Amino acid sequence: MNHRYIMSASLAVILFASLCYSQESISDLNARVAQSPHDMGALLALGIAYHNEAVAGNKKSVDEGFACLDTVLAHDPTNAVALAYRGSLWTMRGRDAWWPFTKLNDVHKGIDEMDKAVDLAPDNVSVRLVRGINSVHLPSMFKRLGTAMKDFYYLLNSPAFSHFDANLKSTIYYWSGVAYKQDNQSGKAKEFFMKAVEAAPNSDTGTDATQELKGLS
Repeated sequence: MNHRYIMSASLAVILFASLCYSQESISDLNARVAQSPHDMGALLALGIAYHNEAVAGNKKSVDEGFACLDTVLAHDPTNAVALAYRGSLWTMRGRDAWWPFTKLNDVHKGIDEMDKAVDLAPDNVSVRLVRGINSVHLPSMFKRLGTAMKDFYYLLNSPAFSHFDANLKSTIYYWSGVAYKQDNQSGKAKEFFMKAVEAAPNSDTGTDATQELKGLS
């Protein structure tokens, strides 16, 4: 298995931070949890924050994220956001594993949990984006590109889409473009990259979409 599904650190942090319920630092969130260990909202936000660090390659943060999200899910197994992020963490645990069988097993656990999260909350933007972006980055052997494209299509056609802020719209457009590019549909990819730039030209996804367009022209 290759590591193509690891996002660039800068983009990943911006993207997943936009989906968090808190913009507090890990140290601040740890302080909140220490003061109120039964605050599931703080634990969820902390788990997501650790997830963001894990995306950038911090192996220790994978375990820290699991500890938080496991607690949230023990309290409420139907928490779709926690389940989606834990599923994504499973794929990163697979990324970091040494044995091929362990890699495969962990990634499949992650896929199963992200799919279950979408079943639980199909309209949740965070859940759809986590699964969609993770699916784009998984190696082709897992055959998840179609799933990613379905998630982005769902978000693009959501009645709530017109009310999303510019950065979130740009994010959805950008990753739709990435998915179509991987599917060798360069015309559609170009269309979505242009929309990503139009929505938020100075955002990270707007900047990355501009670079993608240069490669497609």
